[in-house]
Amino acid sequence: MKFEELFEQRSLVALKLKEYIRDYGYTKVSFAKHAEISRPTLDKLLNGSINNKTTFDRHLQKILKMMNISVDELMLYTASPKKTLMAVYSQNTPDDHEMNDAARKQYDLLMDIVDLCSIYY
Repeated sequence: MKFEELFEQRSLVALKLKEYIRDYGYTKVSFAKHAEISRPTLDKLLNGSINNKTTFDRHLQKILKMMNISVDELMLYTASPKKTLMAVYSQNTPDDHEMNDAARKQYDLLMDIVDLCSIYY
């Protein structure tokens, strides 16, 4: 696929970028920073809502350069299968160990944040 054709395929480009970002462990903020584009611009790219071809091309070129891939590599990129983690446990805790209330509240808060991140990222 030619670079000039990508503007017409904005929704597909957005899907491929989302897959790449997720698979390589970037957050939107870190990806935008590495690509030297603003976070709102990245959001527009990921939503396929940039209507100016020049703007789209300029920012996509920055992204492709940062990712060090070609247009064809981006468009042929397939997401890796999602890995489901069923349980995490530690084998070195005492049998009678119980979390204190403050630690339990912090842990629960952290798990809520992780759940929110999985929804939005």
